[in-house]
Amino acid sequence: MNIRYQYEYVTSLLKRYGFRGLVFKTLERMHSPMLAYTDRYVQFLPSKEELEEQKKTSFSYAPLISIVVPAYETPEVYLRKLIGTVQAQTYTNWELCLADGSKSRQVAQIAEEYAKTDKRIRYQKLLCNGGISENTNEGFQMASGAYIALMDHDDLLSENALYEMVKCLNERYLPEERKMAMIYSDEDKINGDGSVYSRPHFKPDFNLEFLRHNNYFCHFLMFSTELLQKAGGLNKEYDGAQDYDFVLRCVDAGALVKHIPKILYHWRIHEGSTAGNSADKAYAFDNGCRAIEAHLKRANEAGSAAVTANLGVYHIQYRLQGTYQVTVVSESKRELSRIREYYEKQTAHREYQLQIRYLYADTFDGDVERSCEGDYILYVKKGIKVKPQGLIETLLGYCGHEHTAIAGAKILTKKGKVSSCGMTYDKKAGMIPLCGGLRAEYKGYFLHAVIPKSVSVLPLACAMIKRDAFLRAGGFSKNYHGIYRDADLCFRLRELSYQVLVVPDIVATEESDGSTESGIVIREDTKDGMKMRMEREQFAEQYKKQLLQDDFAYNCNLSLQQGNTYAMKE
Repeated sequence: MNIRYQYEYVTSLLKRYGFRGLVFKTLERMHSPMLAYTDRYVQFLPSKEELEEQKKTSFSYAPLISIVVPAYETPEVYLRKLIGTVQAQTYTNWELCLADGSKSRQVAQIAEEYAKTDKRIRYQKLLCNGGISENTNEGFQMASGAYIALMDHDDLLSENALYEMVKCLNERYLPEERKMAMIYSDEDKINGDGSVYSRPHFKPDFNLEFLRHNNYFCHFLMFSTELLQKAGGLNKEYDGAQDYDFVLRCVDAGALVKHIPKILYHWRIHEGSTAGNSADKAYAFDNGCRAIEAHLKRANEAGSAAVTANLGVYHIQYRLQGTYQVTVVSESKRELSRIREYYEKQTAHREYQLQIRYLYADTFDGDVERSCEGDYILYVKKGIKVKPQGLIETLLGYCGHEHTAIAGAKILTKKGKVSSCGMTYDKKAGMIPLCGGLRAEYKGYFLHAVIPKSVSVLPLACAMIKRDAFLRAGGFSKNYHGIYRDADLCFRLRELSYQVLVVPDIVATEESDGSTESGIVIREDTKDGMKMRMEREQFAEQYKKQLLQDDFAYNCNLSLQQGNTYAMKE
């Protein structure tokens, strides 16, 4: 990369993050456990033996897949490598549709050369360059497959990419469901000459709230032609965020989304690519806001989106309307007093009213549950300090969604580290805090420490609970305490198809220096430790089927070690 490009890149970072923010961003990147991926990337790709076995596989359902590539003055070396990785696919029922908006004939010459010997390669010279959306739509018109996969003109596919997509269609969809299929995979980055692999993106499964804040689907993406027809093609009014608008429309149209937790796509970083430097494409992020707001409107959820310093990640302000009845339950008289003092000073709101009742309780048990009135319960645990400003309004914005039961805070330790940002689990019912041990100033792996999302387990240290959902699930179980009480409720709510959300915009802090139950670092030779071990064993037996399944909110390629989440699994 040339000096001017590097200068513009660093200048854009300073403008967005400020000097202090840039220092923390740099430090976080320098200490990222994913730096080891460059030396380990081969272990995430299929072996030669696996590829040979894939070539021998005969699927009962083997549809034609159209790979659509909008090309524009693509450098010869990139285009040849792209075509080479498509031709190397172990699944062979494909066609490559090159829609060329170039002024020159350099793409045409290469495409025509390959098409002479491989009839699966189709080329069309467009009458004019209509931009990425219109050019891609022209590519859709060329496609004759039952499924369409999108690919940028300078990127590469793993040899097993199409095989894994078709395997997913065969194993994870019923025949009648395939017409609404949308499948995405994990991806990584490669440098200009393709010699260095880096920055792997190991993604969660479908997570609507996470998707609303950033288009983590990205590459490799495949969808049915029928879904395309139902949702409509790319909209040039959203250029720069056209893919984001498209996937949100597909979701709204009823897409059945599946995720393949394998690296199937290599996104090339070079000057001018979105993967390299997107700071000069402000229009793209403004269009991303518009795409989110259009999606919210279709979902009948009022809200507005705004660009953040982390380009490609958006802040959503859900709009409150009407009257909300909230009971604030706290195990701390001081915190209850602080919250009450703040909200009693607030005047009437423009579009909504808060009717708040305050309740002190030594512990949140069945008697307290019955004493709670209204539609929502804000629960603050003993030993937790909160900032009252915007606390109730923000959590209401998320908990007010029809299918959301709980929305809770990111928890920090007194020493300024993340105690939990939601939790994942292992097969033995160990509860592992997501982003546990991360510095409070860090953003986390692919911004997981700052983006609201659905999680499997949320420590209810500071959380809003929808009362109807809480009662429908049966409330807290008397068989569990601490984190397993919370995990048991979260599991039962998810069985009822409710979401449990962590909202990192709300931060609560543990007041003691020692680890609390939200951190799950308690010695097993203590009385509390023995009690927790017994409850873990009971939980493991009760939910053994669920625990055998990978956590939808966490990628199976990532570590399940305490204090080491979002690092590669050994």
